[in-house]
Amino acid sequence: MNTWKKTVALALALVMMAAMAAVPAAAAEQEKMFNIVLTAAFTGFDPLRTNDSASTYVNAQIYETLYRIDPVTGEYNCLLAAELPQFSEDGLTATVKLREGISFHNGEPFNAEAVKHTFELIKDPDFGSARASIANSIESMETPDDYTIVFHLKYEDGVLTAKLAHTNSAIVPPKAQQEQDLMVQPVGTGPYKFVSSVSGANVVLTSNEEYWGGAPTIKDVTMTIVTEESTAVARMETGEADFMPNVTVGFIPRIEAMPNVQFETSNAAQVYYMFMRTASYVNPIMEEPEFRKALAMSFDKEGYVTWIMEGYADAAESIMGPKITGFDPEATTHNVPYDPEGAKAILAAHPGWAQEEVLFLVPTSPAYQAMGEYFSSNLQNVGFNIKYEPIDWAAWLNESKAANRFDMTMAAWSNVTRDGSELMEPNFHTVNGAKRIAYPEEVGAIINGYIEASKTTSNMAVRTENLLAVNDYLQDNYLVQPLYHGVNMYAYNKAYTGCTRDAGGTFYLVDIGYAQ
Repeated sequence: MNTWKKTVALALALVMMAAMAAVPAAAAEQEKMFNIVLTAAFTGFDPLRTNDSASTYVNAQIYETLYRIDPVTGEYNCLLAAELPQFSEDGLTATVKLREGISFHNGEPFNAEAVKHTFELIKDPDFGSARASIANSIESMETPDDYTIVFHLKYEDGVLTAKLAHTNSAIVPPKAQQEQDLMVQPVGTGPYKFVSSVSGANVVLTSNEEYWGGAPTIKDVTMTIVTEESTAVARMETGEADFMPNVTVGFIPRIEAMPNVQFETSNAAQVYYMFMRTASYVNPIMEEPEFRKALAMSFDKEGYVTWIMEGYADAAESIMGPKITGFDPEATTHNVPYDPEGAKAILAAHPGWAQEEVLFLVPTSPAYQAMGEYFSSNLQNVGFNIKYEPIDWAAWLNESKAANRFDMTMAAWSNVTRDGSELMEPNFHTVNGAKRIAYPEEVGAIINGYIEASKTTSNMAVRTENLLAVNDYLQDNYLVQPLYHGVNMYAYNKAYTGCTRDAGGTFYLVDIGYAQ
C-alpha cells in the first residue's frame, strides 16, 4: 500500500476509534445519577399536605400546578392550564381552560374532574390541607366539559391566579389519592416520577419519558438528606453531589475555591422574622407590651446581616419586602429599630423584669441555629434571662403550634406567589399560621379583618391599604420583629447548566441540562 494510503487509512481508523469511544462516554454522562444534597428533611410527598421547603423541592418535580410564575418576568405562564383565567364582569366567576392529552404517572387522565377533586380536598377541613387558605374564596366548582373548570367565588379574589400557581395547589389524581397514601407514594403529571424513598434519608426520581412538555434532559435523580452542612459541602467538593440548593454564608469561601463547583445567588421573596407570643406562652410576662417592645429593640439585625450574612441579605424594616405585591415604603416607618440602651432602660424601669425567664425555641437547621445564637446573645447582653432551647426542624414544625410551649421563636416565609395576602394569611390569620403566634381572640379579629379585606378585591389600592395595616399592627404591637430579607444561595457542579432557584425558593429539574 502506498504511504499516503496508509496514512489516510490510519487517520480514518483513529477517527472511528475516537467516535466509538465518545459514544459510550456521552451515554455514560447522560446516565449518571444527578445527586442533590438537602440540609433539612422532607416531611412527605403530598403537595396538598406539606408546606416545608424540602418536601416542596421533591414535589415540584412530580406534580404540577395550573400556572407557574416566570422566574425572570414574574408573569403567570400556563402549565396544566391552556390559558389564563377568564373572569366574569363582577369577578365572582373564573373559567379556566385546561390542556388536553395529559396523563398522570399511573395512567389516570388529567382533566377538569381531577382539578375539581384537588380543590375539594383543599377546601375539606377534615383533609388537613397545609394551605387551606388557597380555596377560601371558592364557593363551588363545575365542569361543563372534560377540559373546562369554572370556579364560583364567594367574593372577588384578587389573588386567585397566584393561588392557582402555588405549589400547594398542585393537581393530584383522584383514583390514586383515594387508594394510596401520596405522602409516601406520590403520583403527578410532572417531568419526574417517584421511584423509591427511605424515610429521613433520601428519595429517588426518574424522568417521565412521556412528559407532555418533552422528556427532561436529566434522567435519574437522588435527593439525599445530609443535615450536617460541612458533610454536604464535602460531597460537592468530591463530586458525590451535583446540586446543593441551600448554602449558608460560612461555607461560601470553601465552595468558591472548588474548581468543579459554581456558587450562585438569585433574588428571593423571603423574610425571616421573630415572633413573640402573647397567649399560649410559658411566661405570662409576654402579655406586657413594653416587655415585648424591649425584646424587639434588642435584635441587632444590621449587625447580623453585616457580620454573619456578610451582606448576602438585607436587614428587614417591614414584614413585607420590596419584592412583594402590596409593599409600600410606608411599611418601613413602623419598624422597631435596634436600641439596646432603650431596651435596658425599659428593664431598669420595671424591677424584676430582667429575672423573668423567656423560653426561646430555636430550630437546629443551619440558618436558624446561626440566628438563634446571635440574637440570643443580643438579648443576654441587654439583660434578658433567656432560656435557649434547640429543637429539630421536624419537631419544631409540630411543637411550634403547641400551647404553652415557648415564649418566642423564629420563622421564615419564601413567598411562592410573591403576593402580600399570600404572605399575611398563611402566617398571621388565626385559621392558619397564627396558631404559632397565638395572640388573643380580639387581636386575631383585628388582624383577620385586615387580611380578609386585602384579598377580597382586585382593587390594588384597597389591597395595599389593608396589607400595610396588617404589617403596621403586627410591628406596632411588638408581635413580630422582621429580621432580614434573604437571597437564595446555592451551589452546583459546573458540568450542568440551568441550576437555579426562583423567587419562591423552588428549583425545577426540568430546567437543568448539561453544560457544553
